[in-house]
Amino acid sequence: MSANGALRIGARLERYIVDALSHSMTVHVMERLASRIIPNYNLHERIGFPETVPVPQRDAAEQVVLDMKAEGYVPRFTELLIEVNQNGLMGRRIPIRFLQRIINEIEEMGYLYNQEYRIFMEGGQGARTPGWGILRQGQTYDLSFVKMDIVGNTKLVRKYPRSTIAKTYNWLKQTAGRIAENRNGRLWCWEGDGGLAAFNFNDKNIQATLAGIELLHELSLYNSFECPLKAPLEVRVAVHTGPCQYLEVTDDIQSATLRQLDAIESRYTEPNGLAVSPGVYFDLGTKLEKYFVPFRVSNEQFVYRYRLTWE
Repeated sequence: MSANGALRIGARLERYIVDALSHSMTVHVMERLASRIIPNYNLHERIGFPETVPVPQRDAAEQVVLDMKAEGYVPRFTELLIEVNQNGLMGRRIPIRFLQRIINEIEEMGYLYNQEYRIFMEGGQGARTPGWGILRQGQTYDLSFVKMDIVGNTKLVRKYPRSTIAKTYNWLKQTAGRIAENRNGRLWCWEGDGGLAAFNFNDKNIQATLAGIELLHELSLYNSFECPLKAPLEVRVAVHTGPCQYLEVTDDIQSATLRQLDAIESRYTEPNGLAVSPGVYFDLGTKLEKYFVPFRVSNEQFVYRYRLTWE
């Protein structure tokens, strides 16, 4: 990855994409595809040709790849090529030559093409970054967040040996991170007594909520069989969704969405319970909604609470 989160593009990958474009489509189609990523894209302006002079096909392909590379859009442009190869464009089938070679090159760089979301994501044994390798520095995205906070942290730290606290808190951090990543989330930060996980993609509210529920279930088992504390470890878990600017140093992020999440967790969430905001709750569907109970926080506002119960 480069400093701004863009994938480092090698010469071989560039050549494969140039060959794919120049052998698979007209200059007009190249320009149309590029415009779906870079608005008002104009090859004549970018190359410096008068509008009356046709742009050679190879020159057009090289310019498109150059611009996509400069803006960090090569994976996104490849996603578009995959879509066109599968579904065509304007009712016309357009097989993309060398497409599998392009995909292979990107996957060798530590990315995998996710068929469900139709995007390239960090995969395999590569590193996991807070932005999934696709969020861009300084841009704002609609994301869902799970906040986890240990109840009575100060008393616990005073009561138990440092080694006991470290072991217990590390279990919670590792478990939260594993659960989040299994649901295509990312653990954005951990401050010792709690942390923040982010979720992206179409079903982000559902995945964030299920991650919170799963954490409470695993914590219940941990308290029953493994917890070294004399009393059960308690956490508060809250889920909220909304716009948030992405910064690679996540501690620097200032967001009204995260401030609202903090308020839900600290004011309205019970120990070993989960609270979700209305924007999350109404996206859950009937199968999940029935496990939540509304809690009034003002005359017109509610949060929705979940607690693990045994029948």
